[in-house]
Amino acid sequence: MFGLFNFRGSCWVNTCIQAILRIPEVQERYNNETFDKGNLIDECLCKIWKTKGEDGLKELFDVVRTDTMPAGNGIGDTHELLQYLCDKLPFLDKLMRFKIADSITCINCKAKDIKEDSVIEFPISSNEKNRPMIECIAEAVTENTIDEWKCEKCNKTGCKKQQLIGSFPKVMMFHMIPTRGSVDYSSILALNKKQYALISVSCYNGMHWWGYGRNMPPGSSWYTLNDKQVHEHGPKQFPISNKMRLLIYYRLEN
Repeated sequence: MFGLFNFRGSCWVNTCIQAILRIPEVQERYNNETFDKGNLIDECLCKIWKTKGEDGLKELFDVVRTDTMPAGNGIGDTHELLQYLCDKLPFLDKLMRFKIADSITCINCKAKDIKEDSVIEFPISSNEKNRPMIECIAEAVTENTIDEWKCEKCNKTGCKKQQLIGSFPKVMMFHMIPTRGSVDYSSILALNKKQYALISVSCYNGMHWWGYGRNMPPGSSWYTLNDKQVHEHGPKQFPISNKMRLLIYYRLEN
């Protein structure tokens, strides 16, 4: 593990980079230098990895900087940057993208409509303190009734709506929607008979971004990654923070 310099509030960029660099396929890509030499972002990330953060960071700022993402010039959003990088790095998008669908059934005529989409994250929220993450996921996919909805076929109101997860990616990101509650997340997550290991936690306290991370395989030490500061916790000292905003899980093979 290595730290990254904070240039004029670039903690959010550093936290995003550290999260991406925990993914085994990303590490293998840059160890073997199989990155896309025509993609400046890919090249900068490889340079950051190979030089342990001594080179490539300022070049990355120049490539990704926009009006809403002031890389190297102020505080931005790690979540927004990660979405941007998935858009610019096809290999990363492929690792993280999965299918979802909204199933809507009229409670009167039983007409059913399924709207499919693909996303790179699953939003979770909690109105309770320390609510187990699996409960947050279960609530998000639980069928609920919408009284105001009007059916186009029978013109009556009322439907049952349910969100469905259609596929389970190699790398699954969960985005915590800020509320008064907090989520009690775990190092191992079971979803649809698949096992996921947590590899990255991105946190935000309203002024500063930092993260926790570990390399695969499961059982490796956890680290605090706070700009240039790197602190090893050991494999059994699992870091929990109520300031968590992004969780990245890695699917384990049977």
